[in-house]
Amino acid sequence: MSEVELTYREALEELRAIHGRLRQEDVDIDRLLEDVQRASDLLAFCRERLTAVGERLEEVLTDFD
Repeated sequence: MSEVELTYREALEELRAIHGRLRQEDVDIDRLLEDVQRASDLLAFCRERLTAVGERLEEVLTDFD
């Protein structure tokens, strides 16, 4: 993902906003594809961050052994 400045928290907040829009009865069909694509990008970003943090935590915790 090209957004280096994006934080995990910001990505989650944006995902929640998209989720809220998609749950509305009157979904904006003109924005639907854009929202779904953005959500996909945000989910990939979050997955990458979680993986990176998990790997780093394992390294740090291994140093305690």
